[in-house]
Amino acid sequence: MGLLSSLGNALRVMADTIDITKPRDQLDPQYWGALGGDFSAAGVVVNDRTVSQLGAVQSVRYGMSSALSTLPVSVYRKGPKGSRTALPDHPLTRLLSAKPNGVTKPGEFISEVGWHLSYYRNAFCRILPPSDRLGLEPYGLGGLEILHPRRLAQIERRYDGRLYYTFNPPATIVQNASLAPVTYREDEIWHLRGNPLREDGLLGEPVWETARNVFARAIAVHEYGDIWFANYGGTGGIIEHPGTFKDKDAERDFLETWRRNGTGRNRHRDRLLKYGGKYVQLKVTNSEAQLLETEDAADTAVFGLWSYPPHRAGRLKRSTNNNIEQQSLDFVIYCLAPLAIALEQGAEGDLLLDNDDNSLFVEFNFAGLLRGDLKTRYAAYLMGRQGEWLSANDILRRENEELRTDPGGDEYKNPLTGAAAVAAGDENADQSSDQEQDDNGK
Repeated sequence: MGLLSSLGNALRVMADTIDITKPRDQLDPQYWGALGGDFSAAGVVVNDRTVSQLGAVQSVRYGMSSALSTLPVSVYRKGPKGSRTALPDHPLTRLLSAKPNGVTKPGEFISEVGWHLSYYRNAFCRILPPSDRLGLEPYGLGGLEILHPRRLAQIERRYDGRLYYTFNPPATIVQNASLAPVTYREDEIWHLRGNPLREDGLLGEPVWETARNVFARAIAVHEYGDIWFANYGGTGGIIEHPGTFKDKDAERDFLETWRRNGTGRNRHRDRLLKYGGKYVQLKVTNSEAQLLETEDAADTAVFGLWSYPPHRAGRLKRSTNNNIEQQSLDFVIYCLAPLAIALEQGAEGDLLLDNDDNSLFVEFNFAGLLRGDLKTRYAAYLMGRQGEWLSANDILRRENEELRTDPGGDEYKNPLTGAAAVAAGDENADQSSDQEQDDNGK
């Protein structure tokens, strides 16, 4: 039995020493690991790079990422009766909202990780070892370094039951022979997965895989429009030639010259047909082909994958002054909030190292979205003040203004109620005085 056990251990050690992740050709579709590969549909190539070139995808990326980066994030402690206390000096608060690492700014970090989770359905960060440089030494967490999902080469569960992640070097420096794939154990990686998951449950399935036909249609429609503009600004035509060419090369040269002189900057220049040739244009306009409507429908389908309101991308066809406010609310509830909750839960589960009693939690403050709307923000403050759950100093803190030092700054009593009571008391006093004077006169 001991011999078999020793033999098994030796085989496992040998398997671990075999370099199964040796550098590969970056032009190989399999170079990009589980998240790479090309998929053809509708006669076009659908992959990470082709999909990301769509204007609709870029609109979603900027809209979601920029909105997420404006939200303040903090660690909170639960208190009695549902109360909560913000912990601005907690190491995780400082890491997420001030300094994720020595290079990346907090807005860049949150927006990039959020987009990776939305688009690749996987976000990876290397958990840096403790470092005094970031001031997190006692916490055991030195920072977070983003690892792009394109770099993932392999994820596997080894004999010790743990997951191991292997990442290729960045493509821009892959030719450097000194750089080789690096493998991290699961406790060295912060991995966020988005639904739907793959069959093994180890990775989320990228959006361009689950909706490849939606993206293929959008790519094909926009490619059609690009080709239309590249070819004479029209739909092409037929050249009637009364004679024959001496050979195929002459015929090909004639057509190439004609096409070259009618595309790009030469599109609207005059051209000369020789040898009795006659050009007959195929007159099918874009309105007849419904190109604009088709492009709009394709982009709307792309927006729907993220529950992203089209009006945020300047598509106002179905928007009015009455429903844009509701669409903006839908953006927060159905598009942005699920992403923020996924980041919150991931941070709570993997990065809160001092939460044995489950009293701590991470939360984004969506009130940050109102910073640009002064009227709505002040109206909300007024409701909180009159409802007696916001004090004057609470409001001043949210506005980054100097706090009131008088005792009334921290009072939650509605000042209008107090003023009304004083006014009512003065009025009653005046009425009583008048009554007394009348009685004395009698």
